[in-house]
Amino acid sequence: MSADGSVATAPSRPGTAPAASRGGESAAGTGAPRVSFRVRVWNRRWPLVTMVVFVVVGMTYDLCWAPLVHHTAGWTIPGDIWSTWRAAHWVGWGSLGGVYGSDTQLVTFPGIAVVLAPVAMLSSHLGLTESIDPIFLATPSSWYLLGPATLVLGSLCLVPFDAVAEELGVTPRRRIALSMIEATVIFEVVVMWGHPEDLLAVGLGLYGFLASERSRWTRSGWLWGAAIVVQPLVLVLVPLQLARVPARQWARTVILAALPSVVLVGTPLVTNWRQTSKVLLHQANSPGINHPTPWIVLSPHLSGGSVGAGPGRILALLAALGLGLVALRIRPTLLGLVWLGALALSGRCFFESVMVPFYLGPPLAVAVLVASHHTNRWRMVGAWGAAMAATVLAFQHLSEWGYWLPMVLLLGVALGCAWPGRRALVGSARPARAGLAPLSGPGAGVPDLPVHRGRTGSNGQPGDRTAPHEAALR
Repeated sequence: MSADGSVATAPSRPGTAPAASRGGESAAGTGAPRVSFRVRVWNRRWPLVTMVVFVVVGMTYDLCWAPLVHHTAGWTIPGDIWSTWRAAHWVGWGSLGGVYGSDTQLVTFPGIAVVLAPVAMLSSHLGLTESIDPIFLATPSSWYLLGPATLVLGSLCLVPFDAVAEELGVTPRRRIALSMIEATVIFEVVVMWGHPEDLLAVGLGLYGFLASERSRWTRSGWLWGAAIVVQPLVLVLVPLQLARVPARQWARTVILAALPSVVLVGTPLVTNWRQTSKVLLHQANSPGINHPTPWIVLSPHLSGGSVGAGPGRILALLAALGLGLVALRIRPTLLGLVWLGALALSGRCFFESVMVPFYLGPPLAVAVLVASHHTNRWRMVGAWGAAMAATVLAFQHLSEWGYWLPMVLLLGVALGCAWPGRRALVGSARPARAGLAPLSGPGAGVPDLPVHRGRTGSNGQPGDRTAPHEAALR
């Protein structure tokens, strides 16, 4: 980066003209040609391979664990997925307004139901059986379709994790290890609990961060819109995103980020206000089934022995707004921003009145991602070890303080191992780059690498490094 703040890039290939920018936004990554789909797939080959292994292992666990380990008939299928599956049927039948009916028990935004709707319609067309209240089947044949779809959607986050790691300068060998480690962290969330939407939303949010790094404000806004409508958990990351967006782009970013949710949530609100508002605003959770924490004293008591999660989630949102204001003032680098994102996602676990084990997955996965940036591999191993210990602890039924305090301490250990250093957080932000130099050859060639000066090195210190030859969203 030169003294005036511009980014130095290598000359482009002969015959390649820089793309013109329009509307203050980079068009196709100003100065960089469009990268072929084959090159993009090759550059993400290891997370894609890990996804294939994840699907195979996950389906093997679902179909074989109970017969081989417990010697019982039936499959190990996460019960939470069936509410989403039922809502997907309603979407497929053209009744978006019915997704929050009493027969679906859907409690999140309907984006994931929209994604699964084609699979649900195919299952109905084939006449496959389903395990939906009040009829529970030990071996529902629809799992042959729903199971792989759930595992693919949940493990897609490995691709943006790898893209961010590459952007941060993590070595290829470390990125291979990162993909495998992240697969173990997300296993509980996707395979055991059936919540692919949490990790899919976090992955889309990370892509939103990367898009803003390239001044692609419209794409960033749409990515955040998709992330929020899939799982509003990522609302805690939006203040951090706005801290990176120029003030003149805030309105566009907010409108694009809100539009999908306005359409998909607004429709059931208009057609079935009473039921939809009750589901979305009460957010009931059962302390008898899950794990109460000391914050339960602030929660309103609802019918059936459940409590409302609203107060704790409001505290988490307020903490996220505070982190956004901090980020707006200190202007962190991308590395510091992602670490702050892990901290913001942890707020759900810090303040939740009744914890469910899969809540730990998103913050721990992002913490491990940031820890992979350190040259000391033991930082990543430490974050992963804390993640595994927290996952095991999350299944234990302990007292309120006996459960909450060790969980928070383990989250703190993971965040501490991922700590990016003061220079990544304070006064080190650079302007979003306009683009990268093009590849010198498709697939296997040596790229023309731009040099970015003033960027944070792997040890958290400023210095020169070569930019990755291909990044997602170019």
